[in-house]
Amino acid sequence: MNEVEFLIPMEGLHNLRAVEGYETDSGRRMRGGRLYRAGAWERMTERDRAWFAEHVSTVLDLRHPDEVAVAAAASLGEPPARVIRHSIFREDVPMAELTAELNGLHGPGISSERYLHYLTVGAGERFARGVELLADEGHYPVLINCAAGKDRTGILVALVMELLGVDDETIAAEYERSNASIDGLIAYLVSIGRAPQGTPEEVRARMETPADKILGFLEGVRREHGSVPELLASHGVRDETFEALADALLD
Repeated sequence: MNEVEFLIPMEGLHNLRAVEGYETDSGRRMRGGRLYRAGAWERMTERDRAWFAEHVSTVLDLRHPDEVAVAAAASLGEPPARVIRHSIFREDVPMAELTAELNGLHGPGISSERYLHYLTVGAGERFARGVELLADEGHYPVLINCAAGKDRTGILVALVMELLGVDDETIAAEYERSNASIDGLIAYLVSIGRAPQGTPEEVRARMETPADKILGFLEGVRREHGSVPELLASHGVRDETFEALADALLD
């Protein structure tokens, strides 16, 4: 497959793709047309919105309110009809403060350690609630988004795929596909007045999603929490939710 064949072409929506067709350890597959992922959607054109209205029932938006406010000021239209605002990061702390803390501890680039640190500042509970939202059949078809559609979205998608029984290699390959949309992410950031700082090489390096980053995150979850189900169960997710998630997403 060409590196961009899996991207759904859009004019103003970056990193849009379906999470489907992946085989699980039970021999079942993720159903088509049920789960999508993308970056922020405020710059969608009318053509993009027509596709959106036809294919997506519920948007699960993982962004912090500060990010939403900045993007809304540059929006080309009204929000999608049904958006569930579900910030992965604490809403009572400014996003700039959270980012500065993460950068100070782990540097500005992506790392497994940075992802694992998310769990220590309240994101574990938020990912757990996200899984519960995705277990609700009434929300489908669902699109998960954050700003880039690769980190918070990538973690939640990885957790879901792990719960469904998809192997690590496939989870990592799905995560790594966001590399094909770096140009779209840069264009989006420029369009909302957040042009990335640094040389083109430095910018792209910060935005890459190498497979080892999500693999290291999953290994850390297993090391520190026993397993993904145990992590989520520690935040109140019940076995019935895992079963409902499988019913919603597997053929």
